[in-house]
Amino acid sequence: MILEEQLKQMKETTIERMPTSIMQVFENGINEVRKSGLKEKALQVGNYIPDVPLTNSNEEAISLGELQKTDYLILNFYRGGWCPYCNMELRAYEKLRNDFNQLNTDVIGISAEKIEFTTQTSDKNTLSFPLLTDVDAQLMEALGIVFQLDEASKEEYVNFGIHLDKLHGNNSFKLPLPAVYIINRNKEIVYTHIEEDYMTRLEPSTLLAFIKNRLSTDKLYYHEK
Repeated sequence: MILEEQLKQMKETTIERMPTSIMQVFENGINEVRKSGLKEKALQVGNYIPDVPLTNSNEEAISLGELQKTDYLILNFYRGGWCPYCNMELRAYEKLRNDFNQLNTDVIGISAEKIEFTTQTSDKNTLSFPLLTDVDAQLMEALGIVFQLDEASKEEYVNFGIHLDKLHGNNSFKLPLPAVYIINRNKEIVYTHIEEDYMTRLEPSTLLAFIKNRLSTDKLYYHEK
């Protein structure tokens, strides 16, 4: 089953089981983000991604330049290990990692969660690619994909046992829109996909097709030169 089908099943089950009043709170939050125009204001193709240091599993600062060991690097910005949609998405990228590697492309996952929680997320999903922490969501802020969780949603998160202050180590209650960026060795953004509805995600195979086409175009360009 492809990711899109899995997500659709999960969304339908969630809507069926969750009280309508709670679903309305989350839908209102999604609609507010849409109205804000955050998706359109975020950095887009042709921009260069800021080299804001991230933190690896050894609690060491690491730059995107150090992580970029392939022609292309996929940056998957996810909400956190508490989000079932994010876990499903991360596992889908894991399944295709070898295919990406064959195209000289790799994947990293980035969240604002503290290292102890990213490690748990990596272990429970059996991930081979690194999950990194964007401390205080600094990189996400620079990209323009962060929003402030509204009070009603914050209350429901707490009711579900999701305490973002403990998970993030701060009281900002900021979350990223689920987003995928592809950058080249110059840290130029060559592809973006940003979701306002956290229950919807990009199919990873779409990225495989994009990179294959990109590499073919690059070869043709250099051959013509």
